[in-house]
Amino acid sequence: MDESAGIKVHLALKGKGYDSKSAIEELKGAKDLEIIEIAKKENRILITCDKDFGRLALLYKPPGAIILRLSDERAKNKVKYLLLTIERYKERLYGSLIIITEHKVRFRKIS
Repeated sequence: MDESAGIKVHLALKGKGYDSKSAIEELKGAKDLEIIEIAKKENRILITCDKDFGRLALLYKPPGAIILRLSDERAKNKVKYLLLTIERYKERLYGSLIIITEHKVRFRKIS
């Protein structure tokens, strides 16, 4: 999970039993490409609020990327829409760039 997603989102996912790792805890200040390379190495889906990762995901192809583009960026709202998406579309997470808003979820193949 990129720093922009926030530590509360990371802790909420861990609390729900997901194997979440946070750049805030383990890679503070890491460059975007470093985070993508780690996601690839560890076969992890990247979660971020940074729209630059959309372009980077298409170029460097991590296992999957989720970009939260919410108008209400409070942690509670991020967790709500992220969990809804993960639970509803879990079979589509790998190999996709996923953009989440309050109104829709968009998918684009990245692999």
